[in-house]
Amino acid sequence: MRTTTAVLATAGILFALTGCSSDTADPTACKAAMSKQADEAIAAGEAAEEGQRPQACEGVDAETLQRIAGELISEQASKAAEDALPSAEPTPAGITDECRAWIEDELLDASDAIDGTAGNSVCGDLTDAEMDQAIEDVTNSLTEQGGTVAP
Repeated sequence: MRTTTAVLATAGILFALTGCSSDTADPTACKAAMSKQADEAIAAGEAAEEGQRPQACEGVDAETLQRIAGELISEQASKAAEDALPSAEPTPAGITDECRAWIEDELLDASDAIDGTAGNSVCGDLTDAEMDQAIEDVTNSLTEQGGTVAP
């Protein structure tokens, strides 16, 4: 819900900027200035004030300003959607050296399985997907180093 509010607030601020002008300004600089202003408005949330036309947009015609505003709104909506969705690939960030060493030991021992209970105590709060990814990463690393992983 906050994401929708932020995108709509950004839209309101950006469309407030789209008054008439001449053709002398740089649309790229204008878009950068409008993007910065939109980011600031999103960061301010409901406390954001209505924006004014950035100086870099002086001279940019209304049609170009509307196009830029539409692009920025689309980019912000896409980013908000990406941020709202869970990552498709687990990220093994935060794997400690102790956890990595435990995984290596489990892969290299003579057993045919990994003791997940022991892994929970060593690797802590990794999700199942993160643990699976960590095991895959260590397996790949061992393989690249010429190690032999137990079947």
